[in-house]
Amino acid sequence: MKHKDTSEHDALHDMLVINEQQKKLLQSALRITIMHALGHEPRTAKQVADQLHKTPGNVHYHIQRLYEGGLLELADTRTQGGIVEKYYKAKGTRFHYPGSKEDGMQEAESVMDWFSRLHLSAEELKEFRKDLITLLERWEKRTGESDEYAVSIRVARISSEQYE
Repeated sequence: MKHKDTSEHDALHDMLVINEQQKKLLQSALRITIMHALGHEPRTAKQVADQLHKTPGNVHYHIQRLYEGGLLELADTRTQGGIVEKYYKAKGTRFHYPGSKEDGMQEAESVMDWFSRLHLSAEELKEFRKDLITLLERWEKRTGESDEYAVSIRVARISSEQYE
């Protein structure tokens, strides 16, 4: 009898299932970073901008797109000195896009399709790749009579034109 690993169950439970439109909204390292900044406690766009060392207008724009796309919730509204402050909270910081399954893959519940966008220097990219290879090799060396899973990882630099 197979037992579902509770840590895997918790990891999948903690993931926010997103649709195609939301996936497109998250195709920005800055937006992923904003989601993490709003992941644990509600904050204003100004507070997030200060934390990330970005301009408030730029962060506010991205927060509005994420909110309109259903990835953020309005947690609180406060008035300070005649100014309305809106506090947003992320609905999740890890995302699962079910999409379509590939040939040979089982039902959608067993497909784990994670994605993210990262800001990496050339040196950080080398370290990231090394970490991924080490992780995969550790698991590839294992043998046993267990279920087989396909693993596909793509790391690609995004051209600056895609941000405009």
